[in-house]
Amino acid sequence: MKWFTSLAALGALATSVMAEDLLFVDTLVGEEETQAKGLGYTTKVVTEAQWAGMTTADFAKFKAIIIGDAFGSSSLSLIQFMVDTKNVWGPAVTGNVIVHGADQSNHGKTVLIDNSLKFAAAGTSTGLYFSLSQYYDSIEVANVDALSYFGTFEVRGQLSCYDKVHIVASSPAIDTLTDAYLSNWGCSVHEAFSAYPSVGLMGFQAIAIADGVVAPGTQNYGDGHSGLPYIITRGATPAGCGDGKWDASIGEECDDGNVIDGDGCTKSCKCESGKPKGDGTCFPSNSTTPIPSGGPVVSPSGTPIKPSGYSNSTSTLGVTSTVKPLYPTTSGTIVIPPYITPSVPTVSCIGVEVIVSVTVIESTITSVCGTYSKPIYNTVIPTMPCYVCAMKSQGIPCSSGFITATSVSLR
Repeated sequence: MKWFTSLAALGALATSVMAEDLLFVDTLVGEEETQAKGLGYTTKVVTEAQWAGMTTADFAKFKAIIIGDAFGSSSLSLIQFMVDTKNVWGPAVTGNVIVHGADQSNHGKTVLIDNSLKFAAAGTSTGLYFSLSQYYDSIEVANVDALSYFGTFEVRGQLSCYDKVHIVASSPAIDTLTDAYLSNWGCSVHEAFSAYPSVGLMGFQAIAIADGVVAPGTQNYGDGHSGLPYIITRGATPAGCGDGKWDASIGEECDDGNVIDGDGCTKSCKCESGKPKGDGTCFPSNSTTPIPSGGPVVSPSGTPIKPSGYSNSTSTLGVTSTVKPLYPTTSGTIVIPPYITPSVPTVSCIGVEVIVSVTVIESTITSVCGTYSKPIYNTVIPTMPCYVCAMKSQGIPCSSGFITATSVSLR
């Protein structure tokens, strides 16, 4: 009898320490839980009250934390529990992270969901999958306080249901995504990132952009495209990374010619030591380096100053923490370097190209197939027209505010 009792107790103990693969909150399972089970993952769904009672160690037992799409909800109250507990669950997330400015469950985009779930759960550390749904769709500019444990994340809404998307990074876990699949949802992009932490081992990089959008935060990428990031990751490989050519303009800290971790330069072209020298090489992890720019900017009262342009922010730069430091430290506290987003192209929209597509049969116009417009810029932007450039090259004077018209005949 004692032997059977001991065996049962041992079995119960083993069950208690084995967590499911993925953690969900019951109000935000979206289509993600169904897809996760279809991929073979085990799942655990908790209430917000149960989430609030969890410890960092509890969160760290899972392969990934999944914050699914609330089927296009715009209610920020749905993610307030993440803000309230960010200093508990945040330290557990040391693996891959993927954040979407989209409502993929609402559109039934299961390929994006599946790829993103696999990406977040890849590796040996706890990852994070987070859909911003339409929380910031109607807000001009705000920051995502739910992510503020990791740094300052600024998003921009009011993007008029932008639909043209381009992928600018890669990972084996997301290798079936294409530009065509992410585009033309009838609102592919609900919010996009104009600033986010991009420095050091824990820096983020864009994986997909609102292609051709010119706004604060627009970046140029290694494949010649430019735009505003709307899906960002920690752990993917940006375009241009791994070619052996260090390019600081696209966010690289190093480039050793491969996309393999464990050799000093990560698959995201970040220094594994967390200490870039600024010349394409890295300080070793046991070295000491000066704190960049003298630490956080402070006001005359001594309060850290957060970036301008926020409508709901409670976060500041110069975050301090007592967790194991990833960057050079003083007095046992971490001082995070300034968050750097690659420079914004100096451009301005000076006109509109109106394009009318018609069908012509036997020289008679029978129907107008479509009318749409493109912005005209004052400088070269990949995939966008630059009439000023062409006119100036021919010595033709021009001014702003003009409109061109192009017709396309289909016979």
